[in-house]
Amino acid sequence: MVKVWDLFVRLSHWLIVLLVISAWLSANYGDAEFKWHTWNGYAVFVLVSSRILWAVVGSTTAQFKHFVKLPHTVFYYLRDVIQNKDVKYLGHNPAGGWMVVVILFVLLAQTITGMFSSDDIVSEGPFVYYASSDMVKSMTGWHHFLFDALIVLVVLHVAAVLYHQFIKKEKLIQAMFSGNKASHNNENLSLKFRPFYIAVFIIALIAFAFWTVLRTYS
Repeated sequence: MVKVWDLFVRLSHWLIVLLVISAWLSANYGDAEFKWHTWNGYAVFVLVSSRILWAVVGSTTAQFKHFVKLPHTVFYYLRDVIQNKDVKYLGHNPAGGWMVVVILFVLLAQTITGMFSSDDIVSEGPFVYYASSDMVKSMTGWHHFLFDALIVLVVLHVAAVLYHQFIKKEKLIQAMFSGNKASHNNENLSLKFRPFYIAVFIIALIAFAFWTVLRTYS
């Protein structure tokens, strides 16, 4: 077993899962003024923004350049999967890497559109007053559409994880808790891990900047 995922990758993964579930529950049950839903959105924005920045400056397996592959690589990987060939990657596989990118940026867009959205009754985003009525209407529509798109992406993501977990016998779920995976090649020799305090600093910096903007303009 070798270390693959750093602490921030693992914590951000599960925190985002919990926050998205909480945001959905608060939007549909018992949060008439959408206050909890709004704060959930803020937390997702800060966490996802931090994770995207971590994908640039963070540990090797967390970086976009490590797991975002060219389209032909993704095509050949999916072909090998269909042909039931035993192809494994220490970090994200080519298809999984693109899924991570898409989910992160859909989540980011979801939170941003939410800040410009309104239900025309009791709830509105903090920046509604800086947008035209047409823009607010458009952003509200996109906010709902992106959530539906997110559900589709999550279903595909979970299905892929379960396939690898139970059919391919790769312990992906355990790895996202422990950070460790079984080594099958020499890819791990080039892995470098950033200290967790750098991730904490990034989160604090983004949270402070966002809080400052909210206080100034909302």
